[in-house]
Amino acid sequence: MTERCFLGARGRGFSLIELMIAMVIALLATLAIFQTFAVFEGQKRTTVSGTNAQEDGLMALSAVEREVRLAGLGVTGLNCDTINAYDENRVPPDYVLSTVPVLVEQDTPAAGSDRITLFYADSRYGTIPASIKKPMPDSSAELNVNFGIGFQQGELLLVSEGTKPCTIVQASQDGQKTGTDWNLQHNPGQSFPKNPPGGHNIFPPGGYGSGAKVTNLGDFANLQFYVANSNLMVRDLNRPDDATNPIALIGGIVAIRAQYGRDTNADGLIDAWDNAAGITKKQVLAVRLGVIARSGLFERDEATTAAVPFWPAGPAFVPAGDDRFYRYKVYNTIIPLRNVLWNP
Repeated sequence: MTERCFLGARGRGFSLIELMIAMVIALLATLAIFQTFAVFEGQKRTTVSGTNAQEDGLMALSAVEREVRLAGLGVTGLNCDTINAYDENRVPPDYVLSTVPVLVEQDTPAAGSDRITLFYADSRYGTIPASIKKPMPDSSAELNVNFGIGFQQGELLLVSEGTKPCTIVQASQDGQKTGTDWNLQHNPGQSFPKNPPGGHNIFPPGGYGSGAKVTNLGDFANLQFYVANSNLMVRDLNRPDDATNPIALIGGIVAIRAQYGRDTNADGLIDAWDNAAGITKKQVLAVRLGVIARSGLFERDEATTAAVPFWPAGPAFVPAGDDRFYRYKVYNTIIPLRNVLWNP
């Protein structure tokens, strides 16, 4: 009798109440585990997205900085402020370039950001100019110079004289030696779209006289950086379709800003940091550049509620609306314009 009671007690199992208590404990433990996992996963996403923003910001800063360091190469020793140019593929074909190596303009469509335009040459033979031997009244005449070594077919030639507007033409053949002088031909044609047709003059009034300079540019870069749709964009202003075919370089960039480091009293030192209009190429000794990158993670709570400065005590990006639910990384640097510093 006692043994049967003992066996009955062992075979009884868990009661319904015990099972319910066990399930509640298990659910509470599972809930705690998932809450811990959710917090950890959120922290991981924030960290990863922050790392991506860091990479985007650094790459954007590096890309623009590399081009700014080249600004002014081959054109800073000129006295002209503008360059007359022609391209048969443009509408209209005549256009004018600025010789300012770096031009900073506020970007109207992207408020709080700038457009940065750069100009430089890339001649393989340096920028030692040749001198014109006889007056050149218009752009249809060949250039008669004192030497033509290194002037090759297809390269761009910049003609300058004092403060007159400069002019770009394109060599249609290598420099040709004629006695003690050299001829630089710049005939029009499909292979040489930078040369105007006969009778179409792009030289300044009166043309260029004896002693005017001809500089071999090789080719030249005229690039513009700006931000659109959270991308760092670049336009090649030499292309006729530059307005419709910009290139998205790097994503996650919400704004770029720049300031000139100007020498206002010709003492060789930077006296002011600003975006003053009407600058001259000899005034700008450096450029301060700031880039703001945004993480790709839309946070559940507002993550950035204060203004984000591009540099200490400088302009700031002010997040509003949904922008406040993202995190931002800021990178800035000061870039000396060595091609300006090395030229008179």
